[in-house]
Order: sequence, then C-alpha cells, then structure tokens
Amino acid sequence: MARFVFLGRLRAFGDSTDMVLPPDVRTVSALLTWLGDRHPDFADACAGMRAQVAVNQTIVRDLLQPIADADEIAFLPPMSGG
Repeated sequence: MARFVFLGRLRAFGDSTDMVLPPDVRTVSALLTWLGDRHPDFADACAGMRAQVAVNQTIVRDLLQPIADADEIAFLPPMSGG
C-alpha cells in the first residue's frame, strides 16, 4: 500500500492514509489525474496553490516519476519563510 501524507493547508483532506494504487497509476502524473477524478476539491486545491509532490521524501521534478505501492507520497503546499 502507498502512504499518502497531506501537509500544511492540504491537511484539510486528512493527515495521512494508506491506499492500494490502481494498476494503471504508476507515475505521479497518473496519480494526480486519478486523485483529481476521485476528489475534484483536492485537485482544485493542489492546482490553485501549486502544491508540490514528494515521493519517499524527495520533491518530484518530473511528473513521469514512477511510483509504487510501497512509496510514501506527500503533498506539500508552497512554503514561504525567512
């Protein structure tokens, strides 16, 4: 099972959850499409705030990054600080 972690403002969708990925969801891009189809509010929130995705604690730069059921996938809102 993949572990999904929601950080910052995205915690409105839950802290974390474990889920088996469908067989055709094997990239970050496919995951975002799948999640967006299932939860349009989540997709809108991610797009509106330009959320980032981390796979196994590494920020994804390429949406074709492979993912697997054993991965931790985190959704992070934009950060600011000083």
